[in-house]
Amino acid sequence: MPRRSLLSAEQRARLFDVPTTPAEMAKHYVLSPEDLLLVRAKRRNMNRLGFAAQLCILRHPGQGLGPGQQPPLAMLDFVAGQRGIPTTAFADYARRDQTRREHAAELHTLLGLRSFRLSDWRDCLRVGADAAWATDRGEPIVQTMLTHLRARGVLVPDPAVLERIGLAARAGATHEISA
Repeated sequence: MPRRSLLSAEQRARLFDVPTTPAEMAKHYVLSPEDLLLVRAKRRNMNRLGFAAQLCILRHPGQGLGPGQQPPLAMLDFVAGQRGIPTTAFADYARRDQTRREHAAELHTLLGLRSFRLSDWRDCLRVGADAAWATDRGEPIVQTMLTHLRARGVLVPDPAVLERIGLAARAGATHEISA
């Protein structure tokens, strides 16, 4: 039996993918003067660009940059252009996973981020059920959970996790309505 899904592929991409349109990148990835100071503190261009890219991705969509992952070229161009760094510098950054992990840990501390926990699962179920009272559509339910997590400095888990929580929240709200 195929697994039920709450989101279409397009909705999942809209909620969880790194934005690549100029308007969305301008909304999420313009580096502040404070951000630029943090980026400038890194010694080489590859580390500056990698650090800046991780900073942006941690803020939105809220997931870290995993081993071997490369952000979309449009996003790298946008971020690199703010510092005058060639986009090709990211290739050297991606080869050294230890640097990526060290930068991620530093950014988690600076941004006050933490991993998704069981208590967050429960909170998302409650927030998702509240949203499901107003709609049975998946995207607004998951968007409400994402907003909740981001406001609390929680790293966004895998989309499938939030989708499963959203399905459970919607089912719980539907059950309460029909009872």
